[in-house]
Amino acid sequence: MIMKTVPGPTFRIDSTLPCGCRIARDEDTKRLRLWYCPTHAAAFEVLEALRSTIDGASDADTRARSAIRRATVGV
Repeated sequence: MIMKTVPGPTFRIDSTLPCGCRIARDEDTKRLRLWYCPTHAAAFEVLEALRSTIDGASDADTRARSAIRRATVGV
């Protein structure tokens, strides 16, 4: 299988992406780090909730809804 690479955007350090995510150096480690905006942070919580649907669908539904609610506050 041949994989084709597609160049992504170029970002500056300490800049903010259009969504609100930020690329900056971690104060402790001085390494570059991606700080997620509320929407992308909630997306990871929703994915985790969906992964846990095997154990309990109603619990996953509640967790996913609360993650979405927190991400959309103030939007």
